[in-house]
Amino acid sequence: MGLLFLGLVAGLAAVERKGFLQAMLSRPIALAPVAGWVLGDAAGGLVVAAPLELLWLGAVNLGAAVPVHEALGAAAIAGGAVLAGRAAGSGVTPEIAVLAVLLAAPVALLGRRADKAVEGWNERLARHAEAALARHRVAEAARSNLYGLAAPFAIAAVLAPLSAWLAEALIPRFLAAAPGAAAPLRVGWFAFAALACAAGAKALRSRAAPRLFFAAFAAAFAALLTWRLLG
Repeated sequence: MGLLFLGLVAGLAAVERKGFLQAMLSRPIALAPVAGWVLGDAAGGLVVAAPLELLWLGAVNLGAAVPVHEALGAAAIAGGAVLAGRAAGSGVTPEIAVLAVLLAAPVALLGRRADKAVEGWNERLARHAEAALARHRVAEAARSNLYGLAAPFAIAAVLAPLSAWLAEALIPRFLAAAPGAAAPLRVGWFAFAALACAAGAKALRSRAAPRLFFAAFAAAFAALLTWRLLG
């Protein structure tokens, strides 16, 4: 049942992302906690939300641009992390989070290829709708619009749960078989978060972005060091 809900959320996000509303509800920072919530762990989804948002900050649908499918990737990663954490009995830990990224992030690239195919499909539907309107068949033209929304919904609704299921099946087994990998993977998660911060700073396309990035990094490092010393 959880995978069904995840598919529904991913499908709706795929439609909201480009075909309807576009209120930024499909961005990873909003979508990942929702994906975790429908699986019973909103906090687990929030663990991956911020790094994914920063990583794909520049993935925006503008004009004819076809970026990576950040909504599909976020739903798959958050869902995979939450399900794998539950299967492992530990919740979403840094090592589980980074493995979920490694396993499920490629689906965002697959989603971009699917977007290109859907655009060709939508062009044909648009021509069909125009022809229907020319014949005064308004209902038929309206159905063409719904068909155009159905394709991205179906693609995301299938790929996100499938990726999450693979993460649930593989990650706990890998960690159980290689317990020594946990510590390096934990470091890898924080390295990924740093990479995501750099990607987010680059996406800002501002001359002040590098200074803001390093200032924020220094402030966060100083706060962490102070907390460790006082604790």
